[in-house]
Amino acid sequence: MKKEMDKLKSKIKTSKKFTIFLAVLLLVGVISGTLFITILSSTDKSLVREYLNSYMSSIEKDKINYLPLFCNSFFKEFLVAGVIWLLGISIVGIPAILFLFFKEAFVLGFSIGSLLFVYKGRGLLYALFYIFPCQILNVIAYGLLLTYALSVSMKMIEAVFKHKTLDFKTIMSKYSKILGIVLLLFLVSSLLETFLLPNILKWILSFFK
Repeated sequence: MKKEMDKLKSKIKTSKKFTIFLAVLLLVGVISGTLFITILSSTDKSLVREYLNSYMSSIEKDKINYLPLFCNSFFKEFLVAGVIWLLGISIVGIPAILFLFFKEAFVLGFSIGSLLFVYKGRGLLYALFYIFPCQILNVIAYGLLLTYALSVSMKMIEAVFKHKTLDFKTIMSKYSKILGIVLLLFLVSSLLETFLLPNILKWILSFFK
């Protein structure tokens, strides 16, 4: 009984360390992405401004192509999740997994920073109602997937280098279920991003005409 309790405590401690590490990596990525807009050249800043103004205009005039937008949104998350999942069953995937997570956090930060740069105080309001709702789901999904991917990858390393036995069938069954849950979260996120949040943003934009 004591041995089982010690194992449980060890798992909780390891899981807590994983969570803290991923939270710090997420924070660093978001902050880096948010500040990156400040070091862009004036030409690049103008391109960002033009893109955002064009996108906001499309929302105001209801000229969004919803189906392609949904397909692009979901396929992007599906592709990244699939790559992370595959890297999790390799013994060399940990650095790449962490890089992909950092990249997603950086892109999120850059999106927020761009809105703040172009629209100042209003940008924070746009980010709050347009970016954050779906990104909260994405962060939960990536956090869940990364925790299991890193755990599986570590078990693979231990099996190869420490000659530990590995119940591969059970691990893969649980790992596949996690991928299914993550993809479901991404599906909900993409639906929100495509069909609900643009209409909320359109309503907010009407107050600043």
